[in-house]
Amino acid sequence: MRGLRADGLSRLKDEPVTDDFFYHHLFRLHGIPPHEAFRWSEDEKRIAFLSLIVQLEEEQERLSKGIGRVM
Repeated sequence: MRGLRADGLSRLKDEPVTDDFFYHHLFRLHGIPPHEAFRWSEDEKRIAFLSLIVQLEEEQERLSKGIGRVM
């Protein structure tokens, strides 16, 4: 997986992916500013992550029933 590290620098080719990398990109895709998420406690990150999982599951269920926009 390619992308940027939490500090904004490019990851090296074989550099391991950290939890912060996933949080950064997952939250950013859902409109949560990554710089805000880095200040959160681990519990706040976990709650936000679980909330996003529920939202994605609900969206998947709606799309499977033909409700919503399919691209």
